[in-house]
Amino acid sequence: MSEDNYMKRMTDALRSGAKMLSEHCPICGSPIFEIKEELWCLRCNKRIVKVRSDEEVGSALSVYTLINTASIIAVKIEELTILLSRAVEVDEVRKLSEALEVLLKTLEQTLKVRKLLKEEN
Repeated sequence: MSEDNYMKRMTDALRSGAKMLSEHCPICGSPIFEIKEELWCLRCNKRIVKVRSDEEVGSALSVYTLINTASIIAVKIEELTILLSRAVEVDEVRKLSEALEVLLKTLEQTLKVRKLLKEEN
């Protein structure tokens, strides 16, 4: 990311109500921003999670992994939906529908587990 783009992102974040914190990203050393109660490094474009103990590391990684998994599944559902809308042959429609069913069930399970983990914390 160019320095100009980074400065623009910081400016936009501050204008929209984000807070620049005194803490720095452990990866790139840039200031961390608090945006809607979440910590972000705008240079890395990554969410920052603070942990106090080894147990919290596992929990934080689990939630982060589930968020990423749900996001990837949602993209795949969208891609398959587009393919399904263009499908003409019955066999292709059946295969795409089955794949969509599996992805939707997986997404539902992922969101349930994520909710349970949030309730534990």
